[in-house]
Amino acid sequence: MPAESPARAAREAFANWVEEHPGGRLFGQVLVRREGAGYSIRHVDDRERTGLKVYEDPRSAREIARLTADGQHRPLKSSPNLWRGWEIRVVDRAALAVAMNYLYPAGIVHWYLLREGSLPVTHFRENAARQSGIYERVRDLSDAAVRDAVRACCADEVCLKRVMWDVDRDVPLGVERGSGEIPCPEPCSLFVSFARRVRLFEREERYADEAGLTPSEREDLAALVEAAASGEIRFAREAEFEKPVNERRMRYRRLTLVPKLLRSG
Repeated sequence: MPAESPARAAREAFANWVEEHPGGRLFGQVLVRREGAGYSIRHVDDRERTGLKVYEDPRSAREIARLTADGQHRPLKSSPNLWRGWEIRVVDRAALAVAMNYLYPAGIVHWYLLREGSLPVTHFRENAARQSGIYERVRDLSDAAVRDAVRACCADEVCLKRVMWDVDRDVPLGVERGSGEIPCPEPCSLFVSFARRVRLFEREERYADEAGLTPSEREDLAALVEAAASGEIRFAREAEFEKPVNERRMRYRRLTLVPKLLRSG
C-alpha cells in the first residue's frame, strides 16, 4: 500500500488539531473553527464580530490574501497585514486545506512536517550559495548582519512565521525566532532581497563621514526628519527596501544606526 502523501496527511492532522479545541485554533492571523459539519475561517480580530462578508468558495482565500486593507499588494503572505471583515465557510477538510493554502502557502504542510520531526531545513549560508546575479552578494553578509537582518525582517511584528534555520549548520542564529504556529524552513525571497540591501549597507561603511554616518544612513535620517516635520510618516511598500522609510529598513536602522548615534552623542 503506497504511503500517504504529506499534503493529505497534513490536511487530516490540521483538521483534527482544529477540532480538538472548541474555540478554534489561531494559525497565522486567522482563527479556524469547526462550524457544524464544516469549518469557519476569519481574521482573529473578528473573532466575535457579526455581519462579516461570507465566502463559501475556498478559492476566495486567494483574493483575500492578495491585498492589504488599503489595497497594497502583499508580497509576503505571512505578514500580519491581512485585512478584516470576511469569513470563509467551507464544507469539508479538503476545502479547508485549499483555503488555508491560499492564505498561507505550504503553511499546513510545513506545520505538519515540523510536528512529525521531518521538516527539511535550509540554513542561510546554503541558501545564499544558490543565489545568482544581483543576489550573489548575500553570500558575503557577515554573521552579525544575518542576525540583525532576521531581527528586522522576521520578528513577529512583521512576519508570523517561526524561523527554523540558522546562519549555517554549525553557526546558530542566536536570536528570537518568532512564536507562531507556521514554521519557516528556509530564507524566503523577501528575506534574500532584504539581505542584499543589508549587504549594501555593510559595504557602505567604508564611506562613513567624520560622524561615522554612511550615505544611506544620512539619507534615512533626512527622510525621517522630513516626514516628521510634515506630520505624516508613511511607510514605503513592504518590499521597497531601497526607499528610506521602509518598515524593515527602519527596524534594521534601530539595531545599527541608533547605537551609533548614541555613542557619538
